[in-house]
Amino acid sequence: MATRLVILCAERSRREPLAALCQEYLARLERYNLRATIEECSASNASTPEATVAVHSAQILARLHARDTVVLLDERGQVLRSEEFARLLERWMMHAARRLVFVIGGPWGVAPAVRERADATISLSALTLPHELARLVLCEQLYRAVSILRGEPYHHGER
Repeated sequence: MATRLVILCAERSRREPLAALCQEYLARLERYNLRATIEECSASNASTPEATVAVHSAQILARLHARDTVVLLDERGQVLRSEEFARLLERWMMHAARRLVFVIGGPWGVAPAVRERADATISLSALTLPHELARLVLCEQLYRAVSILRGEPYHHGER
């Protein structure tokens, strides 16, 4: 069975244009027989940032399966070029049992337990990105990575 890509987000998308762009990139992946979905945690009514992190992190951990390959997106993670990300994606997909899960935390990040559960931690940029923008950048980079691996002209690379 093929690896399923899951983008697991601590918060719901509140901006329809960004959500629509994400879905456009995920639909492009379907052309390559790659199934990718976005899952969102429930809203938190917590009154403090710490409590919000705890609630979202518990929801994230509850959605992970024991055999998932988990990649945490975090500003402290390894910054990759698109070509490096493509090679890692290929390796992760070859070794993932059934699901390759990319975790995007909320504005205050994730609890240490989520960091410990992650098989890898990457950063999409040296800049801090709002979670909805990180989601869009990840969707585009997943599509770009697959186009790189297939030798297609979407990615122009260095000249």
